[in-house]
Amino acid sequence: MAEFKIVSDEEVRKTIPMSIAIDLMADAFKQISNRTAVVPIRTGIEKNDHSARALFMPAYSPGYHLFGLKMVAVFPENTSKSLPAIQGKVLVIDDEDGTPKGLIDAGYLTALRTGAASGLATKLLSSPEAETMAMFGTGTQAITQVEAVCCVRNIKTAFVFGTSPEKTKSFCTQMEQTHKAAFIPGQLSDLKKADVICTATTSIKPLFQLSHLKPGTLINGIGSYKPEMHEIASDIVKNCRLIVDQREPVLSEAGDIMIPIKEGLIDQNHIYAELGEIVSDKKPSGPMKDVCTVFKSVGNAVQDLAIAAYVLKNV
Repeated sequence: MAEFKIVSDEEVRKTIPMSIAIDLMADAFKQISNRTAVVPIRTGIEKNDHSARALFMPAYSPGYHLFGLKMVAVFPENTSKSLPAIQGKVLVIDDEDGTPKGLIDAGYLTALRTGAASGLATKLLSSPEAETMAMFGTGTQAITQVEAVCCVRNIKTAFVFGTSPEKTKSFCTQMEQTHKAAFIPGQLSDLKKADVICTATTSIKPLFQLSHLKPGTLINGIGSYKPEMHEIASDIVKNCRLIVDQREPVLSEAGDIMIPIKEGLIDQNHIYAELGEIVSDKKPSGPMKDVCTVFKSVGNAVQDLAIAAYVLKNV
């Protein structure tokens, strides 16, 4: 029987660079949009006080010859206790004979594949000359969002928006140690300069409005994963080219899309494409000069399998 591997966050971090993760996401999103992978809607269970939730995300990929189940706990208040906000595991099973192949820490894996998805979207949908970004959020997810965007674009300036001046300044200092860009605490007026904006918060109120943006900006929205969350204003969604990771979960989970639908501003046909349709050349890619583009992602277990398969082969 093949060795069952138990892989830590640190081993994942050492095994797979962001550039490879972005390439793996291209293949994963092709499988999602081509429907060659089987991805049931994930199951979420909330604590009674709604302060945290557990998520269970199964998937099967014939391409990777793997079944997978990711189990994560999302505890936003953990950051005040110096604990990770997201903790969990990915269980991987071989599809040839059902042999369990490994159990991988899901904390960094989740941040990596989420960042890599935004990196892929930035590569396909933003201006190749993009030099300025804005980052809303200063947690673990924000770190990989910045890394991914800087991996595919020559970012020289990054405006950072945190929940406190202290967190914002600390994040800027941390990012300048590993990136060439200048990281600056941002003001909403700075968004007129941003070519790419990433949002990684749990906000229930829009972080900015359409009037704050310049035409052609790409927004990667990854923080709104529940119906009541609302990072991206409805007027932005209404007037943008809307790309999603997968239609079904976005329409049932993402407040950024569900709220403007409920308000009657858009319907599900407003979704221009899934990212996998862009990767597969079923829909044109490239930046839009006159309107903003929103890439809305809630995450998909095939992304986790893509990272897990690579890690298990190379760890």
